[in-house]
Amino acid sequence: MTSGPKTPERCAAPFFFAKSAAAQEADVSMFFTMQGTLLLKQGVAEQVRAVEGGRPISQFVQDTLRVGVKFYVCAASLELNGMTPDDLIEDVDNPVGSTFLITAGLEADLVLNF
Repeated sequence: MTSGPKTPERCAAPFFFAKSAAAQEADVSMFFTMQGTLLLKQGVAEQVRAVEGGRPISQFVQDTLRVGVKFYVCAASLELNGMTPDDLIEDVDNPVGSTFLITAGLEADLVLNF
């Protein structure tokens, strides 16, 4: 997930697809980098809506976590966004290095990029 608060119209779809795959009993992970990392900062996703008057992205985040999707955040993108692990929402506490995405992608049956 690379989209964040500056492109709110792009923020809901990745959570929707991840939740749908998990509902089909797939092992699903989301990797947050670039501006996507900001959606995991405490208080940010509550202010972002994909469409005016729509549900806040925080609801998509919680729905996706509730069905067992694992979230990983790029450690370098924390620094890029002036964040530390302490800034992340309670359910996310696993910053990973740059090789994680490559390794996980090579092991996956399917990779969707947003």
